[in-house]
Amino acid sequence: MRTIITLSGFGGVAYYVDSTYGPASTRKESWEDWALARKEFYGGALSKASLGLSKEYKQDVFFSYEKRLRSFSPLEKVFDYFASEQRSSGTYMTLSDLVRALLPLHPAVGSTKTRAGHLHGEMASSEESHEPLRSQLFKLFDTDGNGLIDFSEFLFFHTLLTIDRETANVTFHKFDADGNGYLDADEFVCMMRSMRKSQTNATGLRTGLKTGVTNLDAIGDGLLDYLFTPKRNKTLTLAKFNKFLSSLREEMDNLEFSHYDTNKTNTLTLRDFGYSLVCQAKMDVLPRFLEAVKKLPGYESKKRIKRDDFLAFARIAKHGGTDFQKQMKELDEAGTEITRSKFKSLAKRVAGERLSDELIDVVFTVFDADGDGSLSYDEFFNALITWK
Repeated sequence: MRTIITLSGFGGVAYYVDSTYGPASTRKESWEDWALARKEFYGGALSKASLGLSKEYKQDVFFSYEKRLRSFSPLEKVFDYFASEQRSSGTYMTLSDLVRALLPLHPAVGSTKTRAGHLHGEMASSEESHEPLRSQLFKLFDTDGNGLIDFSEFLFFHTLLTIDRETANVTFHKFDADGNGYLDADEFVCMMRSMRKSQTNATGLRTGLKTGVTNLDAIGDGLLDYLFTPKRNKTLTLAKFNKFLSSLREEMDNLEFSHYDTNKTNTLTLRDFGYSLVCQAKMDVLPRFLEAVKKLPGYESKKRIKRDDFLAFARIAKHGGTDFQKQMKELDEAGTEITRSKFKSLAKRVAGERLSDELIDVVFTVFDADGDGSLSYDEFFNALITWK
């Protein structure tokens, strides 16, 4: 439930306040105003973030704010916050901006960055610039070939990555009007327009955002060429569409890994892998998980998580509906303890994935809250699943 209150001592400014999540941002306030307005609600914790406390503390505060922003704000506001490129024609995202807008990513170990975006009207500082991420697959979505992502392209990504597989399949069959089992290019464009509207009522007109976009349903020729050939003489089957969705999610896993692999060693510290595990956790349990992650070693340890191990784990545990998850749930419901050895053997037997002992140790360190050597299915997967 939301009400409007006036916070005394802060110029009599009125703020929308959620009973759980506190005062909401307005597009005109600076970060200092945002922190001050929340001082009363959060007992001063947020104001301390701008008053010289540790970098790690600031990172956690901004990470929590940005996580709520993705979940509870209109997509225009999310785009405006994370987009870093201001041009005369409007506001645009880089690929790095897009990934951080779609995924809650904690700053990597050793990073000097405290946040991923900026409130409306703020200027980015050199301290907050980000290492550019690159992807051949994502170039398919660049409708005008300028290397930047406009608001309509952001909506397209958001739709593809947040719609669950079951809904996507139902919508595909709906637009397969003649029931022949495939879509042509025109039917695909109509399907994506329907999916976008079912996911969000974004208009591009809120928050004062200047998008330079006239058609929110624009789909890049690169993607249509990829799916239907430049002559548009091929069709898209449901199997091919699902494979494409899987490829897109796997590419996001790769980009997530690259975010934490700041030294370009193709490995992650145990603490960075821990951050990747808990970033999807619900807000009420997130502080406990972050506390557990911070106890994991960073660069002071030689133990690392390799890229292949990270991606194997993501395939079976961070993508919803896998056979591994179904087996884990059955074991949990039957009262069987899910120990380290059981977890490892199940991954090998059911999914054919050999997970390293270092990876499994991190999983149990973070999620075995009572230290009994066993995982709780609900707590584990509620915090972990990224793609449904």
